[in-house]
Amino acid sequence: MFRINNKPVWLFFAILITVMSVFYLFNKITPPQRSPQRIDEIEGKITSYFEIIDTNGNVIMETGLPVSKDDEFINEDDYHYIVTNVEGNKATARIKTQQNAPKHSQESYPVLSAIVYSKTDFFSIPKKKKRVVVYHTHTDESYIPTSGTASQKKGGDIINVGKALKNALSNANIETFHNTENHYPHDINAYHRSRKTLVKLLKEGPDAAFDIHRDAAPASAYHTTINGIDTARVMIVVGRSNPLMQTNLGYAKRVKKVCDKAHPGLIRGIFIGRGDYNQDLYPSALLFEIGSHNNSLAMAERGARSLADAIATAFAETEK
Repeated sequence: MFRINNKPVWLFFAILITVMSVFYLFNKITPPQRSPQRIDEIEGKITSYFEIIDTNGNVIMETGLPVSKDDEFINEDDYHYIVTNVEGNKATARIKTQQNAPKHSQESYPVLSAIVYSKTDFFSIPKKKKRVVVYHTHTDESYIPTSGTASQKKGGDIINVGKALKNALSNANIETFHNTENHYPHDINAYHRSRKTLVKLLKEGPDAAFDIHRDAAPASAYHTTINGIDTARVMIVVGRSNPLMQTNLGYAKRVKKVCDKAHPGLIRGIFIGRGDYNQDLYPSALLFEIGSHNNSLAMAERGARSLADAIATAFAETEK
């Protein structure tokens, strides 16, 4: 058998393996590209928001999330826009594609979580046990109509929204772990801190991981009604600086498709933004913006429970 007795060769390979191992671990702990700052992170308080308009001057989206050239937005009716220009907090977008999706029915289905998941003609519960982790990068986020402030550094209203989602998913045969580790302050390094949390949560191999936020936009941007009750809308966020982006986006579209049939108007769209939002760690990781700081906590909790209906049904559909 051929043997290498040359010590410099062995030393070279030992160093190479060590460097590769360190690089791998560093990449798992440190995001390849930080998610860009929100307006409230830049200015220290919420005073404005980004507005995206189409080529005809119509407002298609308002958000506190940062908006950059080449970001994309799939709206409620599946019109797919791409941002072509950003000046200040105003952005212009053109149509990229338009899905030939049928118009949503105005019929409203019962919210399963509100009726202890009795059987309906639409919703399904996964037969096999599923596991989900829920956490919060911005644990301070709150709802002004409820708490009188948009931020509480020891833990904001968003924790209660995560709890509402967790309870509704648990009722649907989905084992859900809700992590409330505090990642304050609400700054550019928050995603770096929450990345460490997510790495730990993913060790158990969950079926999905959800980062729950609230947006910073006008109340009207996130207001809808379900069964005549005021409810906060939801926006799904996918990071485009991410090698898993297409897989994450595919999962986001599945959840939206179910929601569009069951709760028309609940999902205001899918925002595909610069950064990775730590979604490079997992193909079924999503970020949900549930309501705005100008909506109430009660509305956001109802939005979270309605979202759980769609997530449960999306899981069930994969079993067919």
